[in-house]
Amino acid sequence: MNTENRYPVTASLFMLREIKQRQEKVTRGHQLLKRKTEALRIRGRQAAVEMSATQAVLGHTLREAYISLAAIKFTNGESNALVLENVGQAQIRVLRTPENISGVATVSLQAVEDLTASDTLQYAGLGAGGHRTSEAKKAFREAVRILVKFASLRNTCLILDEAIKSTLRKVNGIEKVIMPKLRNTETYILMEMGEQEREEFHRLKMVKAKKNQKKITQSQSRDDEESIYSHDTSNPPCTRFFHTILYQRTDPILSQSDSAGDGNVICYPHNWDDEDLLF
Repeated sequence: MNTENRYPVTASLFMLREIKQRQEKVTRGHQLLKRKTEALRIRGRQAAVEMSATQAVLGHTLREAYISLAAIKFTNGESNALVLENVGQAQIRVLRTPENISGVATVSLQAVEDLTASDTLQYAGLGAGGHRTSEAKKAFREAVRILVKFASLRNTCLILDEAIKSTLRKVNGIEKVIMPKLRNTETYILMEMGEQEREEFHRLKMVKAKKNQKKITQSQSRDDEESIYSHDTSNPPCTRFFHTILYQRTDPILSQSDSAGDGNVICYPHNWDDEDLLF
């Protein structure tokens, strides 16, 4: 097996247990990442639909606001210099609200009207076109609210798009790299352990065969000795008993043959003293 497609581990039960536990953790993490990806996609689709609808409303609102501004210019003339000179505190503020979407931190923007701020142009248009001025102010205030909502949705879509890409890279890395390596490592460990088990079995088999062969050899040699002694009927039992002892003595009198010359050892009487039996 190619070592590049597996982790460099030793084949043992401990490493097999570790690899299996790691596989369980990786599988659980892979499932969680896939669920996270699905949740982010659902939330991203919702944000995209809302952004599309908000964009359409924003276009209509801005068109109406600029039409009302054109009406004011037609009625009161150019008033940009007057507005720029009387700019004070902002009546609409943006509130940042942090959100957590399946582990992804996003920021939701919301337009909030500050009632404590003074309106420097509240008496604008008293001479002529006051109704159109108030309508223009309301139209632009609504346009600002919709614009803030559109910016919030667009920011959320961008963040979720990056999070989905990153999560998909992790999922693909787990599916294409980590999980195959873990499977190959487990297969390698099982193969090596099986090979070790077969080698151990063969070794024990050879040892047992050698022991059995040794026992058979010993039993055959014992049977041969017994068969030799059982077929030797020319010598009495006492002669066979003292056969080896008498031939090992250095005394020439006890080691010579009988007068008949048949080569048999003389069986001496059993009334020897203890000193005679000590060689």
